[in-house]
Amino acid sequence: MFRRRRPPPAASEAPAPVAGPSASELTEAGWALPRGIGVTTPRWTLVGTVDSPLATPVDPAGLVVGDGWSLDWWIGADDRWHVPAREAAVRQDVLDDVPVVETRVRIPGGDAVARAYGVRAPRGTGDEWVVVEIENLTPVPFAVALAVRPVVADGLGSVGEVAVQPVAGGTGRDEAHLVRVDGRPAVVLPRRPQRSAVGSYEAGDALDVVVGGDAGTELATASCPDGLATAAYVFPLPHTAVLRVVLPVGEVDDGEAVAYPSAIGDAATVASGWEVHTRGPRFELPDARLAAATARARAQVRLAHDGTGVRRDGNRSPDLEPGATDLLLGAFDVLDRPAEVGTVVARWQERFAHATPPLDALLLHVVARHWMLHRVDELLDWMLPEVAAAIERIDRADRKGQLANPADRSYALGGLTSARRLLDGAGQHEAGRAVDALVARMRADERVAVGTGAVKGLIEAERLLGVGDPAGIAALDAVLDDLSATSTWPGPGPDHRPIGHDLAAAGALVLVARNLLVREVDGGLDLLSTFPDRWYGGGIELHDAPTGCGRLSYAVRWHGTRPALLWELEPHDGLGPWRIAVPGLDPSWSTTELRGEALLAEVAPPEGLETVTVVAEHPDIDPEMRRPGAEPEAPADPLPEGGSFS
Repeated sequence: MFRRRRPPPAASEAPAPVAGPSASELTEAGWALPRGIGVTTPRWTLVGTVDSPLATPVDPAGLVVGDGWSLDWWIGADDRWHVPAREAAVRQDVLDDVPVVETRVRIPGGDAVARAYGVRAPRGTGDEWVVVEIENLTPVPFAVALAVRPVVADGLGSVGEVAVQPVAGGTGRDEAHLVRVDGRPAVVLPRRPQRSAVGSYEAGDALDVVVGGDAGTELATASCPDGLATAAYVFPLPHTAVLRVVLPVGEVDDGEAVAYPSAIGDAATVASGWEVHTRGPRFELPDARLAAATARARAQVRLAHDGTGVRRDGNRSPDLEPGATDLLLGAFDVLDRPAEVGTVVARWQERFAHATPPLDALLLHVVARHWMLHRVDELLDWMLPEVAAAIERIDRADRKGQLANPADRSYALGGLTSARRLLDGAGQHEAGRAVDALVARMRADERVAVGTGAVKGLIEAERLLGVGDPAGIAALDAVLDDLSATSTWPGPGPDHRPIGHDLAAAGALVLVARNLLVREVDGGLDLLSTFPDRWYGGGIELHDAPTGCGRLSYAVRWHGTRPALLWELEPHDGLGPWRIAVPGLDPSWSTTELRGEALLAEVAPPEGLETVTVVAEHPDIDPEMRRPGAEPEAPADPLPEGGSFS
């Protein structure tokens, strides 16, 4: 029941290299190669569907990566052929903050647009696809060449043969065609290409044939013993027209003549459909950049979950990885997706018998946070023996001197602290005291952030924000400065190979944003424990957020220089009373009321903020726009100094 099917090879992973030329030799020979080849830190953006074992990379020029090959796009405009990998005027973004990647290339008269996104539609084996949608947003026709390339986003791939055959699924008189790469179904075209070109190491790049105007009407097979077979398929595209091709991903029967799907949603429809998958607690942040990045991260983390585990690359990364697995599952928990976390954790029961201290700490982090937020007693009962064993193994490792590494020691201490809160909350007070003694013995001189790159920066920002240090905002800003245009970060991948889109960093950002709004403290909740100067005067809201105390909603509204707080807490059964405080705005105020409204103390404007004069009515307003009736009267009683309006 819990067995995970074997995942397909990584979409961003090149197969074992075939003896042949290097990337630099191909560049000198005039081949068009992806921008990520030869750089230290490649970047891409993942697309796909939820609960899929395979997320697909799209590089910054719109190249869509398959298994050791990729699908590129070139535009034949009035002036010349435009190759996105070589063009300066390329812009990329995502639609509606979800994994629908849009790449635009400026050509005479407007833009050529490529969009890539994941869908599900039935076929013989499997039901997952990546759609590549090309749209002509110019007033004149152009040609588009869809090219199968022997490269991936960050290196050379290997393609021995590219062949094409007619298949079912065309519309009207159009006959769909299937492109096979080394015999495997790779791309389904909605109709026969008007022209095609092939290339190899010996013959040269197919791009040269297309640009030279020598593409023919025959659908030839490309082959290359050096693994550099390439083929391009050319279609005319009238103005405002759209061409959609599909790539079968996930489980595919190599022998199947994969037909073109009968129904494929367009990019806008698929983007709007993601709203269902991003429902949950609502964050309203007055920082536009942080708000947009957080909204995108909420959708991105869904690509990490394959139904049985989470992986930072959406594909081949380990499903038990300290500093990644805990961040991803933590994001699912704070986004109120307990079922997605439970299905993963329930499979862990027998996987930790010989765990290292970092893996034991990972277990403690995840199980403790999940139970504290959602109080799923059945899962806790299932995992409590594993929790106890993990604590004992960390204790033994420390006694044997196996936790000398500062990062491992700090991470283990964090896991033990989480376990102590779990045990206290579950009524295991004696066990909690034993963990306290272990923590006291192991206490490190300083906390050390686990991970690398954006994950490490976000963990450090969270550590500073957790103690109310304003330097945490600067640390967060530094990480946000490195976001790509599609709000992604690179990160470490399997086999020491970097990945261009680190979903663990997306999970870390969700946790930082949530903890900026609310964090659990002993005895209750701190709202806005750190309040950035640039948030001054902005509206802030959090709705239906699971917390260790219960489900919380609140909003902050400003009355001049005084913030008003409205809150409601639905406590976990039988727990409380809880203290709610807002230390970042008014350290003197707190309450144990479950709901209410309070006017907090005056907050002085940040230094350098221009003074704003509030007037009751603009002097130039049209008198006819005023509602008839008497002037409003002043309120009979002033607002209370804290406490409740009611």
